[in-house]
Amino acid sequence: METLNTINARKSIRKFLDKEIPLDVIRKILEAGIRAPSGGNRQPWRFIVFTDREKIRQFDPYAHQACVEEAPAVIVACANPHDTWEKYDEMDDCYILDTAAAIENILLAIHDLGLGGVWVLTCSPRDIRKLLDIPLHWKIISIIPFGYYDPHDPVNIPTRTRKPLKDIAFLNSLDHPIE
Repeated sequence: METLNTINARKSIRKFLDKEIPLDVIRKILEAGIRAPSGGNRQPWRFIVFTDREKIRQFDPYAHQACVEEAPAVIVACANPHDTWEKYDEMDDCYILDTAAAIENILLAIHDLGLGGVWVLTCSPRDIRKLLDIPLHWKIISIIPFGYYDPHDPVNIPTRTRKPLKDIAFLNSLDHPIE
């Protein structure tokens, strides 16, 4: 199945080509995001896409990550907790999980469309909120720098491995790892 191929082939890309991403490609990526499941179908996610390089450089004023500052586009993934809280208790953090599911769909779509991206949690939500005038009640979940990339660039060749299934998955009890 194509989905499993995409899941297995997707990798975090941290170095991008200086190439504009067409709006129809960005739309396809976002459409994949909004197809994610959400608790009670509340769909709390909000996505702000930035292609303005000057603003993008201000997203990460402390760590100065090249993957953020040099990206041709960045999605700021936010969640509106009130969407969840209208149906569930205010202590329910389901909106974070819902938005994380949407982010995974976005990353898979980015890969499937021949681009690369990376899920970044190290950024300054305060600076991003101020820069983009994001409402205070929205929670900034992460940013996703993305763009076209050179698959032969050593920076983009993954070196990380995954833990074996037998170390993290079990059948009926912890005494029975799934091989």
